[in-house]
Amino acid sequence: MFAYDIYEPIDRKVEDKFPTIFTLHGIGADELDMPGTLEPVMDRFVIVSIRGSVQQGPGYSYYKPVLDGEPSEKTVSYAANNVHEFIEMILKQYSSIDRKKLYLFGFDQGGIVAMTEFVKNGGMYHGGVFLSVKLPTFLENGPKNLLLKSKRIFIGHGTKDPLIPVTEGERTAKYFESLSDDVTFQTFDVMHNVSEEESETILEWFLKEEVDNPTVKKENS
Repeated sequence: MFAYDIYEPIDRKVEDKFPTIFTLHGIGADELDMPGTLEPVMDRFVIVSIRGSVQQGPGYSYYKPVLDGEPSEKTVSYAANNVHEFIEMILKQYSSIDRKKLYLFGFDQGGIVAMTEFVKNGGMYHGGVFLSVKLPTFLENGPKNLLLKSKRIFIGHGTKDPLIPVTEGERTAKYFESLSDDVTFQTFDVMHNVSEEESETILEWFLKEEVDNPTVKKENS
């Protein structure tokens, strides 16, 4: 279904379970693009990096980009459904994953697909990070998922982004604020990329919830 890389903490024991982050990259990138940001927390999180299934130049995407307007609901939902099925498969294969602490982390097109999966199946996720994204109209106008009320959400955007204006980040934040009580929106002095400052902010966001908890969770704890 998807090619992927998985990074599990090296010194884990068989019974150890870790919060897990599923990453989705931007257009033209691949599964190696996102994990670098998360390297400092690989000792306490499982990272699953998902490669898009559509060839896009030297890299990949999750669906074929459109030149004008935005992709159809059918197109994005198909990609999101495939991601959902893939994640369900991964959950069955790896015992190190704590099913109660699943996160989605997406950039650009990967963020759009991640948002769609998060809104449709938010009950299974603990939180989501969506960077440099444009909120699909069908999500904005669609039914609200009441299961997102307590979910943690981080939205980041570059103030100089020439591809997706920062106003789109603001619109996305407003949308999620109507669904969740725990939304963080932050802008950064960058274009369509992730800066060192943004990376550090994201790491702090992930660790904020986990820092007071044990690094690993035992299956019977």
